[in-house]
Formats: sequence, structure tokens, C-alpha cells
Amino acid sequence: ARALFMYHSRKYKLNEEFFDRWSSEMAYVLGFWFADGYMRHEKSYRIVFTSNDSDILISIRECLGSNHNFRNKKQARDKSKDLIVFSKKLYEKLLEFGGKRRKSRTIVFPKVPGKYLSDFIRGYFDGDGSVFYVTYMHTKIKRFRTELRSNFTSGSIEFLEQLQSILNDKLGLVKKKIGSFNNGSSRKLGYGTYDTVKLLRFMYYPKYPIGL
Repeated sequence: ARALFMYHSRKYKLNEEFFDRWSSEMAYVLGFWFADGYMRHEKSYRIVFTSNDSDILISIRECLGSNHNFRNKKQARDKSKDLIVFSKKLYEKLLEFGGKRRKSRTIVFPKVPGKYLSDFIRGYFDGDGSVFYVTYMHTKIKRFRTELRSNFTSGSIEFLEQLQSILNDKLGLVKKKIGSFNNGSSRKLGYGTYDTVKLLRFMYYPKYPIGL
């Protein structure tokens, strides 16, 4: 059933049972929230999704059965938007999955059924991951080479270590030292060309239901 409730004299729709049952869409939205979401509880229970890409926020809103509005950031240079939904039940479900306030440095990888790992990881990657080409001078052959690379970022080294172990077990991706940036406040799990191709095929499988 979908809850219909009032907030600031406006009616909003929301499927408050969305996180009750695993699905590809549910796993993706959960993964995206772990990367680019937060939760607040003052006068109300708020769950927030943040992105520069309005299309993915629209898709997440549709998954949630919601008609909540987007909010622009107050800072002029910040072009991202927030999708804010109000629900005590969804808030408490995120707590069960290990969500918490000020989670950036303490989050751990939740228990995700193997069937939906690719969806959860794709959601996280779409929020806090990147894929790109790097061009560099190869010292042995004295020529420029262009290679494909990918990164996951997080403030929590424990989350990235657990993610790395999962990708090593599932896909055989090479384990490497997790890097740091922003004076050590952020961590980075990176992969080279060969592993990036395997990773992308795993996450963006044919006809995946939601993603960038």
C-alpha cells in the first residue's frame, strides 16, 4: 500500500514499503543512497538523495512512488539537487541496513543478497564512482598510451575494503591498496582497464532497470 500524508499543507505520495522487499530497483536506490544520500530527524524524518543529474533523481522518485519536489542547493556554485522524502518507516528501514546520520566516514557494506549485488554496486557507483580515460607517457615504449580507469570513493575505508573483497570474490578483480585524497579525509578504490571492463559489464548488465 502507498501512504498518502500531509506536509506543509501539500499532499505527497510515497511507497513506504519500498525497502521491505529486495528487487533490482530497491537495491539500486539503496546503493545510491549509501553513496549520495543522508538522513535527518529533527521535527520530521527526512531521507535525502543528492545528484547533479536530474534524470536519475526522477527515476529514483518514480521507484519510490513519490511526487516530492526537488530542491536546489543554496550555494550558487553547487548545481546539484536534492530529492527529499519524509517517512519514519523508510528512515527506520535505512537504520536496519546500517544507515546513520553523518555516515560518510563510518558506513559499512550492508548485507545484500547475491542476486542484487550488481544493482546495489551500480547504485553506489552512479553516486560516488567514476569511469574515465587516462593518457600518459609509457616509459618503456616512449609513447603515449590511453587506458580506461574506474574509481569508487568514500569517506569510509571499511566500506571500500568490504566492497573490494566482494568484487575480488565475485569477479576476480585485483586487490590493491586503497588510496586517499582530500588530506586523508576521503578514500579511493581504483581499477585499471581490464578490471574496469569486467566491473562495467557486471554492473550494467543487459536491460538493467535503472541507472545512469
